[in-house]
Amino acid sequence: MTVDPAEIEALIGLQLGREQVIPGDRLVEDLGAESGDFVTIIAVVEERYGIVIDEMELADIVTVGDLYQIVAARTGSR
Repeated sequence: MTVDPAEIEALIGLQLGREQVIPGDRLVEDLGAESGDFVTIIAVVEERYGIVIDEMELADIVTVGDLYQIVAARTGSR
């Protein structure tokens, strides 16, 4: 499955009520994600792409681009 960065951006934007989301946006500091938002975003991404993001990796997800990189690696889209 090919992962489009714009799709990840759109999923995050929809969850957080943001019209524009870019790869460098930090989920908490720039986009205002709270812990519940973060959990929901991860769950939606996991379900959409049929992947599991390990709990150890969650701390590494700071930006939209970080999440995309993990999804791309799991789906072989790199």
